[in-house]
Amino acid sequence: MCLLLLPPYINMEVRADIRQICVLSDLHVMAPSLIDSQDNRAWQEDLAFKKTMQELSAPIFDVLVEQIKRRKPDLLLIAGDLTKDGERESHEYVLKKLREIKDAGIPIYVIPGNHDRGYMEQARKYANDTYTEAEQFSNDDFRAAYADYGYGSDSEYYQSSLTYATEPLQGLTLIGIDTGIWCAVSDGALAWVTEKAKEAQQKGNQVIVMMHHLLMPHYQNQNELEELAIPQNYVDIRRELMNAGIKVVLTGHTHISDIARYTDENGREIYDIATGSPISYPCDYRTLILNDATLQLMVTTTNLTQLEGYADFPRYAAGRLERSITDWATRWVKERTGSELAASLVAPEIAAYFKIHAEGNEPHNPDAVKELELFEAIKKVYDGTAFPALFATAESCVRSMLGNYPSEDDESNVVNDRTLSIKLNAAETGITAPSRQSTSPSIWYTLEGMRLAQKPTQAGIYIHNGRKVVITKNNF
Repeated sequence: MCLLLLPPYINMEVRADIRQICVLSDLHVMAPSLIDSQDNRAWQEDLAFKKTMQELSAPIFDVLVEQIKRRKPDLLLIAGDLTKDGERESHEYVLKKLREIKDAGIPIYVIPGNHDRGYMEQARKYANDTYTEAEQFSNDDFRAAYADYGYGSDSEYYQSSLTYATEPLQGLTLIGIDTGIWCAVSDGALAWVTEKAKEAQQKGNQVIVMMHHLLMPHYQNQNELEELAIPQNYVDIRRELMNAGIKVVLTGHTHISDIARYTDENGREIYDIATGSPISYPCDYRTLILNDATLQLMVTTTNLTQLEGYADFPRYAAGRLERSITDWATRWVKERTGSELAASLVAPEIAAYFKIHAEGNEPHNPDAVKELELFEAIKKVYDGTAFPALFATAESCVRSMLGNYPSEDDESNVVNDRTLSIKLNAAETGITAPSRQSTSPSIWYTLEGMRLAQKPTQAGIYIHNGRKVVITKNNF
């Protein structure tokens, strides 16, 4: 079995007004019992079309579980697609491992993704070089199985749906929105969500929303490349969430750790914090450090960098991503142009764009500039041909993807995708949130969100009381 190597254990001090929340998404765990051998011919044929390292999903999840248990966050959130394709055996595997985390004293709340219940043609059990259909979870199965992870009696629900509201930590309300199989939020569900957000704020609570699909585009024309990634009525959803005082929405689905910010005409902000998949380069998960005293939310990002049996796991993971995106893009371009030559020229560039986008902070990546220059050169090759519209559509998409600004074409909304401090809204009701007295005069974190027992003794960049601090030798 391949195992990811864990960082050394770091002693952590407790401070009551600073809470640590780990966020996972798109685990896509495939139970080992669903396959007789990795060499199964039918499995290898299916694996060739995947953009993830699906065959490593179980061992990677096992290691993540151990890392979460060692990290001991105050809360673990999982933003959907816990399983490969909703197979009952995969859910049973996930639930067994979640029980280990819960037994370690860490509360867990989940929301289902589009791969977690029914309708998935790829829900298969592989044996003897072929496959049979695997039994899948329904919505009712999901609710019953995850009763200890958001779907118990301590949550309120919108009608009989999987959309819920709960208070997992004192002073924090979590609202989980089920966007279903088809990436949608009904008007009724949206009205209920905003009502619960306002009720929470009247209590003096902070509110975090979690949903599987994106709240809004992270680059222009995203739905042209990634179908069903963003609700069609996202503008209405975003507006209503902002009107309800919601500032932070946790999402997943696209396997990219990217943060999109939208600022309206009144200067109000909302952040769509998408968390990547641990089985897709660069293999990320998030840590949120919530400072109640300063109303700061610090977002940090950790990526898994070592895998036993791989001398350079990040290079291997990046190569897998580039190859799979190239294969997909070749088919996508050929379908739209009918040209083998266009596909051969454009597909590798699309793969490069996605890799840069996955790494985050695109404007600071010198490869982004090179790829924009190559894009212009390829455009000239096809100037005056029968399909310039493809490049007209692609240009705004590529420029916003590599420039790291969302579809509104507002470059002032560029933010750091991997480490970001967000100023939260203060309660507007005059009601004071429950007092959380500090048990320590200060607290320090690494950029990966690991809490330190004392002020760092090595030079580097750290998080101190919700702010980034650079420690140099002169500080010692």
